[in-house]
Amino acid sequence: MSAAAADAWTVLIAQAMRMAAVARTLPMDAAGDRVRHGVPWLVQLMAVELAMDRLAELEPSARPYARDQAELLLQQAGARLGELWHAEPMPGLMLESMERSRAAISRSLYAGLTGLRWNGERPMVIPAWTEVVREPGGTLAVMEPGTVALPGECVAWWTEREPLACQGCVQASLSAPVQVYRVFDPDGRFLQGREIPLHEPLIAGMPMLVPLWLDGKPVGSLQREPVAWLAMQRRAGVPVPA
Repeated sequence: MSAAAADAWTVLIAQAMRMAAVARTLPMDAAGDRVRHGVPWLVQLMAVELAMDRLAELEPSARPYARDQAELLLQQAGARLGELWHAEPMPGLMLESMERSRAAISRSLYAGLTGLRWNGERPMVIPAWTEVVREPGGTLAVMEPGTVALPGECVAWWTEREPLACQGCVQASLSAPVQVYRVFDPDGRFLQGREIPLHEPLIAGMPMLVPLWLDGKPVGSLQREPVAWLAMQRRAGVPVPA
């Protein structure tokens, strides 16, 4: 276990001990008993959140199993807490912890995310990807062949699968998945390209990255004909390389 992971678990244990100490001071009645019996499940939810936020520290091959186990632990804790508060409103702390655990599992699908960025000074047209993009596994999004990539833009990202390559592009770690947009004026003329993390609010624009795989499951496909797609971008004023 790394020093950072050990520190995180130390914090979790300290929080659990504080909650247990507070629970012991509650009245010896039905409400107090519910909280005392709920503390171990609350700690379990906290452990799920912590483990999922550190999933990148595991080998990629071990991550799917870890996510499955986290999902089981979340369901187990949620069921037990639901039984304890079946006739009473559940405390906000419990509900918030369940929601944070769910969110952490969702975020963990992108643990160890790697991006591929166009490193040239001028726009570049995305060439055909190798057949590896059609092979199942992990999580993957790419720009379609024929897409004009602007300097510095992310043209693909993936995790838990074989890396991609594109001449002139460089690999870089990503803290979160991103989407690249083309923003147009009311007449459909190109204004700018923008790249924003997926967890931020959507913007008005055309997304350029196509998600193909999510946790080994197909979620999209490459459908545009590259030559026609490139011509469409040129007509819209996207700066196309000569």
